[in-house]
Amino acid sequence: MKNQKVIIGIVVGLLVLVGVGYFIFSPKKSSSIPQVPEPQVAEEETILTLPPEDIGLTIKAIENNRKVLMEIANTSGLTSLDYELSYTSKGDIPRGVLGTIDVESNKPIKHEIVLGTCSDVCHYDEEVSDIKLILKVTKTDGKVYQSQKTLEI
Repeated sequence: MKNQKVIIGIVVGLLVLVGVGYFIFSPKKSSSIPQVPEPQVAEEETILTLPPEDIGLTIKAIENNRKVLMEIANTSGLTSLDYELSYTSKGDIPRGVLGTIDVESNKPIKHEIVLGTCSDVCHYDEEVSDIKLILKVTKTDGKVYQSQKTLEI
């Protein structure tokens, strides 16, 4: 029984020595708080303004104010178009549509945007107002421009 107590005492002593040695000889950290990497901040892209007249941008309500027809007459030098159409529907509910249009140089664009939702059947928003179209225009030189137009119904 004495031998067991001596063996247990030696084992406990060795464990204590190993634990103390670990803390003494392990590499020191500058802080006990875990380091969280700083989030990478993307470089802001400077967006230049492009007057709608420069690309021949027009918008008008069609089909009893259920759609907006966007036309761009001058696509020369354009490589891509992204659009955001925002508006307010019945009950002052903000609504919007996002999209991308393929650009073929020197070919005018006519694009209809539904004011509502469509799957098998379209459900059009009612009492639409405050229509605003924002275009992100990328030109062949790689520069990005923004053009916008509003429409009152």
